[in-house]
Amino acid sequence: MPVTCAVIVIGAFVARGFSQSGEPNTSHNKEASAPAPDTSIAGSAGFVRSAEVGGPPEQQAHTPAEAPQELSYPDPNTIPYRTRKRALVHLLSVPAKVWRLAWTPLGATVRWMEHSRIPAKMFSLFYLNDERTAAVFPLISLGGSLGTAAGLTFSHNNLFGRRKKLSASFLYNTSSNNTAQVAYQDSSLLGSRFYLDFLGLYLKDSDENLFISPLVDPTNLNDSSIGANNSTEDDDVDYATEQGSLVTRFGYALTKEIGLGLQSSFTRADVGAAEGEPDDRIPPNLLGLGETSLFSFGGTLMLNFTRGVPRRVAGSSLRLSYSYNRELAGDRFEYNRFTIEAAQFLPIPFLPLNRRLAIRGLFEKMDRIGEKQIPFYELSRLGDASNLRGFDKNRFRGRGLLLFNFEYRYPVWDTWDAVIFLDEGQVYDDLNDIAVDQFHTAVGTGLRFMSSSGFLMRIEIARSSEEYRALFQVIPNF
Repeated sequence: MPVTCAVIVIGAFVARGFSQSGEPNTSHNKEASAPAPDTSIAGSAGFVRSAEVGGPPEQQAHTPAEAPQELSYPDPNTIPYRTRKRALVHLLSVPAKVWRLAWTPLGATVRWMEHSRIPAKMFSLFYLNDERTAAVFPLISLGGSLGTAAGLTFSHNNLFGRRKKLSASFLYNTSSNNTAQVAYQDSSLLGSRFYLDFLGLYLKDSDENLFISPLVDPTNLNDSSIGANNSTEDDDVDYATEQGSLVTRFGYALTKEIGLGLQSSFTRADVGAAEGEPDDRIPPNLLGLGETSLFSFGGTLMLNFTRGVPRRVAGSSLRLSYSYNRELAGDRFEYNRFTIEAAQFLPIPFLPLNRRLAIRGLFEKMDRIGEKQIPFYELSRLGDASNLRGFDKNRFRGRGLLLFNFEYRYPVWDTWDAVIFLDEGQVYDDLNDIAVDQFHTAVGTGLRFMSSSGFLMRIEIARSSEEYRALFQVIPNF
């Protein structure tokens, strides 16, 4: 009896593939899964099974073993598990959780729309050819140079079948407030690494903002300084402008990341007091009133080591530019402009790669040549959807600017990014004017929408010490 029990225990142990000992189960081996002779270990397993069902003793030793059943294991990715996250990880994930909670109903709607291919059907209405290289789309701008405006944009990304690009856009607010733009881009001139771009701009605005500090003597503006960084909302002076520009860019791509370019432009502007603005509000000797023709020529060095499309998730970029500017039909204006712009995209440790910090720094300096001046509308400007959000357009002007943008970007959908941002900026007339207490601050949040090929649009709400601003743009700020 003890021997029989021992055989039963050993046989059962072997039949289970040493499952209790942690050794691999031989049932996964196809050759081992076939019935074995009675003299093998599998035969003993067969004897055990026969004995367990109470078969006759003379048949128990000859009962063939059953083929082991192949075991199936669950997908480990479907098994819930817990991890220990650091407090910093929980803290940084709070915005994403809040956004997901707020946008869950909208997300369900988007899933239904994508499943029904509604966006694809809608976009197909705007394409002009079967190749989808030419299209006309509606255009809306909120918080831009015209305030609230609507219009159309046309683009063709494969002109003449040679990958040349042609685009045109028009934004309309009123008959006295509208803008238009036409651009042609040849990124590979004659199949080479040279590129050639043409750009035409037109702007008509009857209500442009100009803020002049009350500390500045309005009868003495001969140094192109208006002290706007220390102005208040009540110091606003409205003016009207109509101007057109032609810009030509020619450059060479040294590598995919490094490019050199030359740029020239011609601008003609007609500037005067806005309709209804009291005459005493506009300083009579404000530099740039009347008709002015300006010519500009300069160069640019660009480095782009960013990674990720459509989301920039890592890397850095740098732009250095210089331009010489002078008046053509007179000798009042002549000046240099220097610009440095750098951006850094930093993935946040312990979080997915697509959650990142985006940081931009922009420095600009304008120098008068000799005793010549700078038209006030050509001064460096802050207060727009692309720089110091939360302030009125062109809120601050000076002979230079210093700007920092900080953004925490994180995905809330496949092609949606939520963003929390902080903007710090100031304008100055002399480098010695730069100070920590001279910065102006704006904060806000928003959503950005992308396609598989690039940026589409952004919606943002910004808050400053002066006002709230709602922004809607079809171009990224950086």
